[in-house]
Amino acid sequence: MADIARPETRLEFAERVLGHRFRDPDLLLQGCTHSSRLGAQATAEDRRRKANERMEFLGDAILGAAVAIAVYRLRPEADEGWLSRAKSNLVSRAMLARVAERTGMMAHAVVGGQVGPEPPDSVKANVAEGVIGAVFLDGGWEPAVAAVERLLAEELADTGLGDADPRMMLQEWSLANHQKLPVYATVRSGGSDHAPEFTATVTIGERSGGGSGVSRKKAEAAAASALLADIRAQG
Repeated sequence: MADIARPETRLEFAERVLGHRFRDPDLLLQGCTHSSRLGAQATAEDRRRKANERMEFLGDAILGAAVAIAVYRLRPEADEGWLSRAKSNLVSRAMLARVAERTGMMAHAVVGGQVGPEPPDSVKANVAEGVIGAVFLDGGWEPAVAAVERLLAEELADTGLGDADPRMMLQEWSLANHQKLPVYATVRSGGSDHAPEFTATVTIGERSGGGSGVSRKKAEAAAASALLADIRAQG
């Protein structure tokens, strides 16, 4: 009979993904424990000792500093605007939630049943920040920075991470010239479950632009880029 693979433990996950071997496993457990697990009757002392709220606070600060250092070193040619946008994207709730899912971190999270079968992005981001805080408390600054860089390695490799979002540029133009926001209409237009395609149209008054992409965000960005190009062409 073939051997059944043994599930990866929380400590093994930390060493493989974060590059850190915990001296105090309880710190990692607490970093992974969302306050929802304690229930409504939990005292403030219970939350302090068992949930990751304080570690999340610490992890958020470390994450911001570590990401700022990383993008500064990786992009010596980038200006302050690009660096700021890159940092903002990397530390966003949506990005942290994707990282927590991609790395398998949520398999080791301790979450209460009231959050539902699929925890929201806020809970996933909370766990990621709690784990970063736990690494700092167990090992100090350098292991925590190394853990952040390992967690976000794929995202840090994105050369367009700090590029200006055409949707934001179009919004700024629209507010300055029409005192209203652009209106987007986005639909699933084809593709497969693994490679979907979306089509978007953006309208400002009588002006409009269209575009497509593999996500709603990319389709809307393509539509915004098309309308911006038309605006620039017409002067």
